[in-house]
Amino acid sequence: MSFIHLPQTHIALPIGISFFTFQAMSYVIDVYRGKGKAQHSIINIALYISLFPQLIAGPIVRYETIADQIENRKETWEGFCSGLFRFVIGLSKKVLIANNLALVADTAFDGSERSVATAWLGAIAYTLQIYYDFSGYSDMAIGLGEVFGFRFLENFNYPYISRSVSEFWRRWHISLGTWFRDYVYFPMGGSRVETKRKLVRNLFVVWLLTGIWHGAQWTFLCWGLMYFVLLILEKLSGFEKKKTKLIPLRYVYTMFFVVAGWVLFRAPTLGSAVRYYASMIGIGATGWHDAMTAQLLMPNLLFFVFGILFSFPIIPKLKEALSRFEKPAAVIRGVVLLCLLVLDMSSIIIGSYNPFIYFNF
Repeated sequence: MSFIHLPQTHIALPIGISFFTFQAMSYVIDVYRGKGKAQHSIINIALYISLFPQLIAGPIVRYETIADQIENRKETWEGFCSGLFRFVIGLSKKVLIANNLALVADTAFDGSERSVATAWLGAIAYTLQIYYDFSGYSDMAIGLGEVFGFRFLENFNYPYISRSVSEFWRRWHISLGTWFRDYVYFPMGGSRVETKRKLVRNLFVVWLLTGIWHGAQWTFLCWGLMYFVLLILEKLSGFEKKKTKLIPLRYVYTMFFVVAGWVLFRAPTLGSAVRYYASMIGIGATGWHDAMTAQLLMPNLLFFVFGILFSFPIIPKLKEALSRFEKPAAVIRGVVLLCLLVLDMSSIIIGSYNPFIYFNF
């Protein structure tokens, strides 16, 4: 049996088990380290572990972050409005962008034959889908938390503007990255070790666990090890510290491997991932482009445009510009909120059910 045809595991697990397990572990470890007081109320500890906004798909909330908020949080009208706006933004990311791009990605990945252009279109669609799907859920969780007086830390910081793979992982799924950093990487010595061999060992363990955390499949394991190789090469070569004017090339390099990584992440088996990669470079493809390419691109062109556009920090800059005009800004936010909510509800009613990707992890 060849490696790419290794049998897949099918283990039924509770939804969100990896998220609330990590939260429970962080409580025990933080209390042991003296970073928080032990809770003597089983209700408070149950509230922390089962906090519903982010229970099943993150962000992973550390005990030290909300230890004081559990007993001393304050609900305010400003927090309610801000949280509601954040929730609607997250919902819009999911139902308006992620769900529509999911149709493109599913068609490209599930087909037995595809052209080079269709393969790349599907890979880019999934790259945008998973970002807006997961960051949308995080926005919704953070917004709901704010409605109830909780302040969760950010989970995404525009990862697709990164100029290195290392920077990408500082911006993507921040709560998971910092969890592995603080509870696995640093206790093993981190990067402050005597030899490069120990540095390689530390990164290998972290990325092996990161791959396994996402699922008991060979694709996730190889996905994690792919990033291990890229990160160790960047660290050993001093890639990030090197000054260069070739910033666009750094961006292209980063996004190339990010997109390639998402193909492996999305593929159901290693064999299908290899076949998809082959299609992307023209091996076994039906041609450079075909009718399917136009059929997938043209009806969804607007979603691609908005998906790419809002993966850059445009909204924060708009907020900063509008902050000078307090009353007009409040009116604009209200109108935007209402319009997005109507569009979201319309899309949910007429669309098909499309669960969050990270419910699987």
